[in-house]
Amino acid sequence: MLDKLRQDFLENTTQILIVDKTNQILDTDDSLFSIKKGSDITDFHPFFHVISSLFDEDAKEQKFYCVQMEVKGKTCFFDIRSQVDFKKEQVFLFIEDLTDHYKTVHQIKQVRNESIINFNITQELNNELNVQRGFKNKFLANVSHEIRTPLNSILGFLSVLENTNLNKEQLDLVRIVKDSSKNLVSIVDDLLDISKIEAGRLEIKNKRFNFKKFIESIVKTYELQASEKRLQFVTDIGENLPRFLIGDQLRLNQILVNLLENALKYTHQGTVTLRISTSSRNMRRIPVTFEIIDTGIGIPKEHLTTIFESFTQLEKRGLFGGSGLGLSIVKQLTQLMESDLEVTSREQEGSSFKFTISLGVSHDQKEDKEIQRVKKSEKTSGGAKKKKYRILLGEDIEVNQLLMMRLFADDGNYSLDIAKNGEQVVLFLEKYPYDLILMDLSMPVMDGYDTTLRIRGHADKKIKKIPIIALTARTTDKEKEAAKESGMNAYLTKPVDADLLFKTIDRLLHRYKNKKTK
Repeated sequence: MLDKLRQDFLENTTQILIVDKTNQILDTDDSLFSIKKGSDITDFHPFFHVISSLFDEDAKEQKFYCVQMEVKGKTCFFDIRSQVDFKKEQVFLFIEDLTDHYKTVHQIKQVRNESIINFNITQELNNELNVQRGFKNKFLANVSHEIRTPLNSILGFLSVLENTNLNKEQLDLVRIVKDSSKNLVSIVDDLLDISKIEAGRLEIKNKRFNFKKFIESIVKTYELQASEKRLQFVTDIGENLPRFLIGDQLRLNQILVNLLENALKYTHQGTVTLRISTSSRNMRRIPVTFEIIDTGIGIPKEHLTTIFESFTQLEKRGLFGGSGLGLSIVKQLTQLMESDLEVTSREQEGSSFKFTISLGVSHDQKEDKEIQRVKKSEKTSGGAKKKKYRILLGEDIEVNQLLMMRLFADDGNYSLDIAKNGEQVVLFLEKYPYDLILMDLSMPVMDGYDTTLRIRGHADKKIKKIPIIALTARTTDKEKEAAKESGMNAYLTKPVDADLLFKTIDRLLHRYKNKKTK
């Protein structure tokens, strides 16, 4: 049985020939192809010219792989093994048909090569996209820095001017310019955020925050804006919502502000409603539903999906301003928070935007103790004279120096010295005693990062441990992380929020003072 199977297999796959030293065919079994005995084998195929050279070799056996021949009009591939009988001057040829095998291998290699080529093309395209994305991100970061630097002085001095003796008309004009400047900051922030989202670099950061106070602040802001447009701002805030929740307050604020700004922008009469509720009060996590409803111009049915695309505006007739990024950011932020943004709308009747996010419930529901700040100018006379803390500002731009001098003069609780570069900062520290440093990051001679590293490595322990606040127009997470790694204690961005600045200074001075007394 086995002999028969072996014989059948060999007849279908292998042909045996005997050839002499002169290439003459002595015998053949014609298993694969017919070839005449006594003929010259090289006439069948030029490959067989190799036979004469086999007698010059020492090796009795040799094997030749993947020999291509045309047999009966068909391209075939053979492995050929030769066995030389030197005494008889004959060669035994074993020709094995491996056409199917080699064709399969060829196809596999071709597919593999195409895969490698496609992979390399994809890699090149990805590299090109990364280069383009890197250039875009760097460009946007630089533009943000360059815009924020002059806006810092514009908004700062507008705030100072706002608190001077202005008549109503002048005050209205100042506030218009101030609002326009804030809008410009928002547009720059939107550009940076959409860039981060597209690059997959924007992360949701969950921290404990005072949810009640957060919502109260939003309500106060938009009640005022609504009244200025003679609109009614209605709130429906669930009473069973905890005071302290765990989530990304910054991104939640961004979502609500964008939706409320749109609602007010596109509503000319009637109401804008903010509704917040929860269906559960689980002690670990609760679903919080936010809904913004307006009685505005509404959205045409065919635009309900396109409004979420970047740089798309609801009105294209130039009636409304904006970057066209707000709803795109809202949509993508809600998705990052594992939520879906639902929108319903009817033209000339209004719109509703609704989303639900899961927020953690803080175990600690006690109110945080806040350091009460009172400007010196607001204090009543009498009593012991309070010591002024001495602050050193590292800042090279003159208009920013003037702004900070004015802010500190109005507050009255601190004395302020100014160094124009990092080297001067270190020299001033070694010459005079300071309680805290405000550090710009982009100073000449020695920048804020290197200056901080130098301070943290100083031999004098008092200098080494002094609190340092970054005060910069740079806003990227990479720069914030670099500032933290260099040893800075806080990071504030320009345009400067005076209230936040002095609260941060008080907090760090309070902490530093407590450490020194221990």
